[in-house]
Amino acid sequence: MPVSPGPSSALERLVTVTRSGGYAGKAATVAVKGDGSWTRLDGRLRPAGTGKLPADREARLRAALGRADLAHLPRFPTGGPKVFDGFVYTFVQGGYEVTAAQESLTPALLAVLAELPPFEADPQR
Repeated sequence: MPVSPGPSSALERLVTVTRSGGYAGKAATVAVKGDGSWTRLDGRLRPAGTGKLPADREARLRAALGRADLAHLPRFPTGGPKVFDGFVYTFVQGGYEVTAAQESLTPALLAVLAELPPFEADPQR
């Protein structure tokens, strides 16, 4: 059974997820550190937002990462009907990298995405 990533230092990277593609061909990256602080980068890797996950959300992210178990997923999972102009996600955690089109995301990877900060800034702010 996969083990959830444990507590780590503020400098340690918990997970980095890059989303690219879509109708407009946009790219963005969200990097979360071990203390729950996060940075959003735009398609040119320029800072586009920062924040800190609440402790309960950080715990849910860690649990979701443990269930996703990147170490045992294929590097390029496939499956599901083709989504034209869909997004492709690259997850990097603990030395493992998995890239999947949105139609190939497992429920566990979807749970990771649900706990991340948004890939785009809130237009209401």
